[in-house]
Amino acid sequence: MAIQDITEYLDEKINKDENILKITFYEARIKLNLSEDETQEFLKLCKTRLENLGYQVFFTGARYMYRGENRVVETNELMVAVKEIMD
Repeated sequence: MAIQDITEYLDEKINKDENILKITFYEARIKLNLSEDETQEFLKLCKTRLENLGYQVFFTGARYMYRGENRVVETNELMVAVKEIMD
């Protein structure tokens, strides 16, 4: 998957909800048809782009805070990115 494809994919997700983005196992492995190695590279590139855009990035099993609630990245979710709120 090319950098341009990743940028477009993330931009589409940001347009749906800029506060929180979720990338699921189904999206990466089935819809995008990525192998396990390709999925790891895809997530690494997504993480870099999202952090540059001011998101905190969490992977499966990690705990995070969103809208005052403690949450966990579920087993079917590969990545969750939460927009950092700047005061």
